[in-house]
Amino acid sequence: MIIPSTLKIYNASAGSGKTFFLVKNYLYVLLKSPYPDEFKRVLALTFTKKSSEEMKKRILQCIKEFSNKIVKKEYYSLFDHLMKDLKFTKNQLYERSQKILYSILYDFSSFSKNISTIDKFTYNIVRSFISNQEINLELKMDTYNFLLKIVDNLLHRLTYSEEWSNILVQFSIDKLKEGKNWDIRKELFQIANLMLEEQNFFYIKKIKNYSLKNFIQLKNILIKRTQKFEKKCKIQGDKFFLFLKKTSIKKNSFIYSELPRLFKKLQINNLFYNPFNERVEKYFKKNILYAKSSIQKNQKILIEKNKNKIISLYKKTKYIYIKNISRYLLDKLFLKNISIFSIIHEIEKEFNFIKNENKILLNIELNKILYEKIIQGTFPKIYEKIGIQYKHYFIDEFQDISFLQWYNIKILIENALSENGSAMIVGDPKQSIYRWRGGDVQQFIFLKNIESISYNKKFKTLETNFRSYEEIVKFNNSFYEYISKIFYSNIYKNIYKNSKQKIFKKPGGYVEINFLKSLKNKNYKEYIYLKVKNKIKKLLQKKYVLSDISILVRNNIEGHFLSEKLIEDGINVNTSVSLLIKNHLEIQIIINLFYILANPYCYQKRITLIFLLFKKKFFCTKKKYHDFIIKIIFFPLDLFLKKILSKNSLSLNKLYNKSIYNISEEIIESFRLLNKHNTVSIYSFLDFVYRFIKKGGNSIIDFLNYWESNKEKESIIISENKNAIRVMTIHKSKGLQFPVVILPFTDWNFMSKNKEGSWINVNPNLYHGLNTIYLEIEPYLKNIQHDKNIHNFYENYLSNTVFDNINLLYVATTRSIEQLILFSKLENEKSVSFYIKNFLCEKKIWNDKKYQYSFGKK
Repeated sequence: MIIPSTLKIYNASAGSGKTFFLVKNYLYVLLKSPYPDEFKRVLALTFTKKSSEEMKKRILQCIKEFSNKIVKKEYYSLFDHLMKDLKFTKNQLYERSQKILYSILYDFSSFSKNISTIDKFTYNIVRSFISNQEINLELKMDTYNFLLKIVDNLLHRLTYSEEWSNILVQFSIDKLKEGKNWDIRKELFQIANLMLEEQNFFYIKKIKNYSLKNFIQLKNILIKRTQKFEKKCKIQGDKFFLFLKKTSIKKNSFIYSELPRLFKKLQINNLFYNPFNERVEKYFKKNILYAKSSIQKNQKILIEKNKNKIISLYKKTKYIYIKNISRYLLDKLFLKNISIFSIIHEIEKEFNFIKNENKILLNIELNKILYEKIIQGTFPKIYEKIGIQYKHYFIDEFQDISFLQWYNIKILIENALSENGSAMIVGDPKQSIYRWRGGDVQQFIFLKNIESISYNKKFKTLETNFRSYEEIVKFNNSFYEYISKIFYSNIYKNIYKNSKQKIFKKPGGYVEINFLKSLKNKNYKEYIYLKVKNKIKKLLQKKYVLSDISILVRNNIEGHFLSEKLIEDGINVNTSVSLLIKNHLEIQIIINLFYILANPYCYQKRITLIFLLFKKKFFCTKKKYHDFIIKIIFFPLDLFLKKILSKNSLSLNKLYNKSIYNISEEIIESFRLLNKHNTVSIYSFLDFVYRFIKKGGNSIIDFLNYWESNKEKESIIISENKNAIRVMTIHKSKGLQFPVVILPFTDWNFMSKNKEGSWINVNPNLYHGLNTIYLEIEPYLKNIQHDKNIHNFYENYLSNTVFDNINLLYVATTRSIEQLILFSKLENEKSVSFYIKNFLCEKKIWNDKKYQYSFGKK
């Protein structure tokens, strides 16, 4: 009897030595094998390139060290572990390591290829079965500009189609009726993006089977159905007020005027919020329709006389509302998007046309291409080759893997396990922060619970934190145990409830939480920056250097702001956020001058230039902006520039027949734009100008067009400085650690300002064959309690959103080794600061007059 192999699943919380653990198990497989080239049969897949490079580096370092007879102290612990696990002598381990090292160096490309990102692995498989004509397709990572091109082409093409132009016009009119901008570019872009996103793959696939004719038919059905219900509600409202008129009952005779208000809502079709509220229900159950103390006697008699008719009308109206409201709400919500969804086939046509024309393959569609190939039943031949080649699999950061990624890899793993191979999966649901990119944490959660007949499963948690000092681990243990209570979902609740870690590092560590006092007229970001700068100074006065400190932010905007302020103050910065050139005042002045040179009579650009120069404090004049502008704005351009510059003239004659690069230099010199704090941004801009000229351009108009196309991605070139503060987003910090971590804006809102949406299950008989429809998440959905489907849909969205944001906070607060410093302002219950305050309240240390809380000693 063959004993099935075991799929090993490890839950690895932050700081639990995940990379060390993976490296150790990888080396175990290599050293256990009698073949020195066993690495050719091992595939290790990571989520990011950084992780795969780190893993390669560590494995090579270990093998190299083990090949020496005298193993260095830092590697001896791992050497000793492997020696005991493998039951080897020192000499045996040394000799085998030496043979493996020689074999790796002899075929390094195989070793390197077999430790890869999942995306690269998928790309190599897809390339292996695409046709010869497609083999030279360029892999496109950025989809933003690609989608913009689709939208532009689509609008241009459909505007001249009689059929589609009517649909587009109607959609614009619908938007105007809702008080929105008539331009539908944004909606087209959203639908195109929705089609590309992997998490929508199965839903979009079903909708693609729906023709334009189907959409038009469904839209007509929904309009008729909603109008029918609205008419019924209006009739009931009219009946009520007609009844009052006939019986001479006054509206204000009813208790709290609730009943007339209810029927008024029905009369004017204000139906989204349930008018049958608890107070109305309570009085009707008790047959109380008026307040005995405040009603006139004749009104009391009239109501008592007609009480049964009023109650009957109320009950019938409630029955009509409750019976139809669920369907009505879904119909109305879907009608908002149905016109734009009907263009889905045209978007796909444009999508394929641009791809073929430009010979590109989008990175985001690789998993879908491979999945489609697999479900067709014709496995790519390379799968057979891979199935023979690889016997051992390691998958890192499993919580961030998408459904399709796992489906495409699972076949290979199951095959290896059925042939006595091995597989190890490592992940942490608490560090799942890529759901917006298709990451599906549910796979990790359910993987351990689903039984398999072809292999066994072993689930284990890596419990010890090897990264952080005692006080930081204790704080995080306590805080996230409290956080577990906020989740309604038992799955999410248990993830954090069972997240307590053991402490490995020596005693010490420090956590500091700073709440801001009333800001009054202060600029919030500026105020935070001053606090952060002051904290950095104090840290530098102690034993720390700049490179010990990392500032983690929620998004690039916060990162830009802090990085630029630090650079302005002469503090060295290494940053992973893109410091866009366009954000710098000096660059805005140069570009504005280019616009003025290209169009000398554009007075709006002249005004903008003057404002920018005032902001730069270029003028010494005390004149008011308005007076100064009026005085010089209509001068000829040469004279206008002389009046602005006064002392250092910029003559137009100097600029004629000069290259754009030389013109840029003249502007920088004349307006004294270069200083010690902006050297990097100025030279980065000049580099941008130089690259444009190398392409063969020297026209100012062409340059400005080039600038507009590239300004959103053109960033400052910062050389790595060994002694510099690191500024990065929390997403980029995952997997890293720093002696000191500063979180300057620990008060972000859970709810995104951008419109989000999701798919909801519906009865296909009511939706012309569709069993799921797309709804935008609207705030008023939280008040719809009477429909379980919509209520559960919204609650599920909220639950996932809270989980995503708590995970982001968890990643941020677990990066530090020695010190963790938070700055926050108190926000509403939709922000992370709300939960930090509640945690302090539960610990009974919150004080309304206290603004700083600390754990451990500095």
